[in-house]
Amino acid sequence: MSSRRDLTLAGILPHLRRDSGGWHIVYQGVTLRSAFQPIVSITHKRVVGYEALLRASHANGAPIPPDRLFARAKSTGPALALERLARSVHFANFAEQNIETGWLFVNALPQLLRVGPSHRVFTDELCDYFGIAHHRLVIELIEQPSTDEASFDRLVETMRERDLLIAIDDFGTGFSNFDRIWRMRPDIVKLDRSLVARIAAPSGDHQFAAQLVTMLHRAGTMVLGEGVESEDELMTLMDADVDFVQGFWLGKPHGSVVQACADAPERIDAMWRRFHTRSASVPGMPVEFGSVEEAVLGGARAYKATDDLSFAAEQTFRSPWARRVFVVDRHGNQQQASIASEREAQSPRLAPLFPDTASNWSRRAYFKRALAAPGRVAVMGPHYSLTEGKDCYTAAVTVERAGQLEVFCVDFVASVQPPAD
Repeated sequence: MSSRRDLTLAGILPHLRRDSGGWHIVYQGVTLRSAFQPIVSITHKRVVGYEALLRASHANGAPIPPDRLFARAKSTGPALALERLARSVHFANFAEQNIETGWLFVNALPQLLRVGPSHRVFTDELCDYFGIAHHRLVIELIEQPSTDEASFDRLVETMRERDLLIAIDDFGTGFSNFDRIWRMRPDIVKLDRSLVARIAAPSGDHQFAAQLVTMLHRAGTMVLGEGVESEDELMTLMDADVDFVQGFWLGKPHGSVVQACADAPERIDAMWRRFHTRSASVPGMPVEFGSVEEAVLGGARAYKATDDLSFAAEQTFRSPWARRVFVVDRHGNQQQASIASEREAQSPRLAPLFPDTASNWSRRAYFKRALAAPGRVAVMGPHYSLTEGKDCYTAAVTVERAGQLEVFCVDFVASVQPPAD
């Protein structure tokens, strides 16, 4: 397969062969087959997609890792031929199994989408011939550096215009580019297996995982954790509010979609049972937002009645979750030093940030929300506290004194240790 016609669907179809292992193609002595791995929506508790994975082998049956196979293709021509042959095999095997719902995920090397016979035409022909709607196809673009980001963006926009979904694969590797995420707004970002393993490790920062997922959600993309091989990894991703997961723990790749997904329902049930059990057994009392709201309102009333922030703080600290009290004016300026509870020790590492008088907190969401709805308690979090040096929540409510609006604010934590018996 060396001519341009060989790389069109019409040139590839005659080379497709069918045996007991499904559709395959032999190219330069290498047999190309398909395997599919389920992708599970945590929230919907079901399989919602299937990643098509290339399985290559020598004539003697010895397997060849796909990355090694493509690395051996030293010129664009052979690499492009491999990708298009693999995609044709994937479409043939997927279509034959009559999977009526769910996305089909297929990998793509971005540099190959701009060379050879039109990728747009080739993809359209695949979808038409095998009866797979464009909106069911997720193109996984591998995270790689590009010398022409503008061209890359145009390529993505062309795919999006035709209802194809776009996924960024291998996010979290050395090539990861957050600027690219903000620009192209992919439908899905796949967290690389190495990143999943790091954040789930005992020494990993699980809160970082949650904030990373929040940033990606803010960019308008769904998040998929791949390579999940243990319950600890799965629980970390669930805590971080990841949307989708895939990996050996949920289902191993198989040529048959039904076989690949056979254990998924039981695994999903087990996943949620473990999550609920684990949440119930976490040491400490989880925050009761109703109780915090009462403490904030009580403290605000005490402050309004007495103009004594120390007295108001005493009332607020009756809530075991409250850690710091402060007041700002309607412009966000803090005139009085904040008051910390006895439970909160100030870290000397943050000494340059104190005293915290003359600070301005008008950029914080809790301040804006409190002013927008006077008298109602607004909550923000978790967010990084510049006074605690760690994550906390903040609740705020407006207080009117002498005809002026002020905002009464309370930093509080998500859980506390239960009192000793």
